[in-house]
Amino acid sequence: MDAKEKLLIWKTVIALQAVDALKTSAKVIEIAKQNIEGAISDDALLDECENLKNPADIVAVRMFVNIIQNQFSLSQFELVQIRKALFGGLEDSPELLRTENLSKKEWALDGLSLVYPKANKIKNQLTKLFEAETLFDFEGLESKQAVKHIASFISELWTIHPFEKYNTRTIAVFFVKYLSFRGLALNNDVLSQSPVYFRNALARSAFCDGKKGFHKTNRYLERLVKKIVLGGRTVLDPKEVHLYYDPNGVVLKVEGAAGGQDKNEQSASDRLDEKLVAAKKAPAKKAAAAKPAAKASAKKAASKKPAAKKRGTK
Repeated sequence: MDAKEKLLIWKTVIALQAVDALKTSAKVIEIAKQNIEGAISDDALLDECENLKNPADIVAVRMFVNIIQNQFSLSQFELVQIRKALFGGLEDSPELLRTENLSKKEWALDGLSLVYPKANKIKNQLTKLFEAETLFDFEGLESKQAVKHIASFISELWTIHPFEKYNTRTIAVFFVKYLSFRGLALNNDVLSQSPVYFRNALARSAFCDGKKGFHKTNRYLERLVKKIVLGGRTVLDPKEVHLYYDPNGVVLKVEGAAGGQDKNEQSASDRLDEKLVAAKKAPAKKAAAAKPAAKASAKKAASKKPAAKKRGTK
């Protein structure tokens, strides 16, 4: 894996901490920089976690390591193994499916609670979902249909919400590896620039309130998948996913941290770019500064040479 590919993955895993409103520190930026430049090998990255105290830093490193591994199976087992790899030691029994019913307020739903499937149905729903996905044939599928299918699959997986917490980051890693499995490797900055949009789009894909006129929609998730897979200039604004978003760009109801791009997390991935650029410029500046110094030294040396003796006349 070359430096460009590594940079993209590092930016993505750092930015994705924003889906849970978490912030990474400068320490993980430095680790990423050294790994990209070859000072820290891929095999040594997990050892670096021992010196980290911020959980978001630890999970970002673990996410990177998990994504670059060439191991993936389209299964519930894979999903559980990802979660265990990311959150082992940060919580008890990270490999266990949730045993309690769960609801959670979402900014994109105007603070309404999203009620997830009952805990006793999780295993059966996961089994059916993965069985259907394993049998699905992508061969000959047009791009538009492929985008719709991918968005639908990831939406269903997230809607099940298999774990007590940290579902979005777990499924984000699964999503990136799934795209590679389908031959659609991550090749742009979409997820690193749109982590909050990603979460908001997932919430809208799972929400339905017929009495208020709201129904489940994959429209926003499809936009994100399309931009990841096909590229394009579509602007992914997290606020437009809000239930009461106004076409003029105004959210008519509540405002909250999850509504817009988390500036701290977005700048965290940007800081990695800046740090790498600065590192490349440093040798050039040093070399440029050395030239005048060399000229000055040469002039100084020349002034110390003894003057040549004049020849006498006979």
